[in-house]
Order: sequence, then C-alpha cells, then structure tokens
Amino acid sequence: MNLGRAFLAGVVGGVVMSMGLAMGRAMGMPANLEMMLGTMLLEPGTAAFMVGMVMHLMISGLIALIYAWGFETLTHRSSALIGAGFGFIHAIIGGMVMGMMPMMHPLIPEMMPAPGAFMSNLGMMGVLAEFVLHILYGAVVGAIYIPTLVRRPAQATAQTI
Repeated sequence: MNLGRAFLAGVVGGVVMSMGLAMGRAMGMPANLEMMLGTMLLEPGTAAFMVGMVMHLMISGLIALIYAWGFETLTHRSSALIGAGFGFIHAIIGGMVMGMMPMMHPLIPEMMPAPGAFMSNLGMMGVLAEFVLHILYGAVVGAIYIPTLVRRPAQATAQTI
C-alpha cells in the first residue's frame, strides 16, 4: 500500500470538500465543518477556523488510508467510480457521526446549532451536501490513488520424475 500517495489523495479530497462547503456557504447554507472542528479546541474565530481546516485535512488524509486498504484488498484497483462508491459508504458513516455531534462537541447546542444526522437540520440541501461531498471526496481519492501490484506466487505443479 502506498501510504504517502493515499494520504496525499485524502488531503486533496479534503480540499475539494472544503471548497464545496465554501460554495455552499456562499449560497446561504450554514455548513462550516472547519469551524465546527476548530471550536472543539478554541473559541470561535479565525484561529478556530484555521485549526479546524488543518484538522479536516489531517482527518481526510487518514481516512484515505482506509480507502487505500479497500482499493488494495477488496477491489484490487482504484478509479474515480470505485472511489465514489466508497464515498457513498463514507457518507452514511459520516452522516451518522454528524448526528452524534452534540455528544462530542462542547459548544453544541448551546452556542452552535447541531447539524443533525446527515446534516438534516440544514434541510434537504444539507443532506444533499453530505452525500455529494463525500462521494466527490471518494472519487478524488480513487482517481489519485494507484494500488501497488501484489504478486502472488504461482501455484506449484506436480512434477513427474
């Protein structure tokens, strides 16, 4: 498994997700994952956003290691389409985690609104963003990651003497 390439693919996928979230915020959807992550450690502000961005990119890189394991052991190949399929599974897991944020985040719901499972508290656009961005992340990781070739020993044949 190429750990460096997998991690890099995840970071690039995380950047793409953050860009998608930024576009959503520009259109009025109040989804700010970076701020939510950063305020787990700091008070809301620019520093919290920056720390949250670094956290998001690190988590994205680490999750891509799981994707790489899947590419290596389950599918034995990678592509944007296979990665998108992994991203769909990732969206389901991530959506459930979003529903647990009030139990993990010290400022939810007192100072920050809870996103809800699958970001459902943000309406249908939140749910759509949850799935589309995770599927896009998976597609990016699948397109960038290249599985290592695993050579299996040839089966021994019986030799007659």
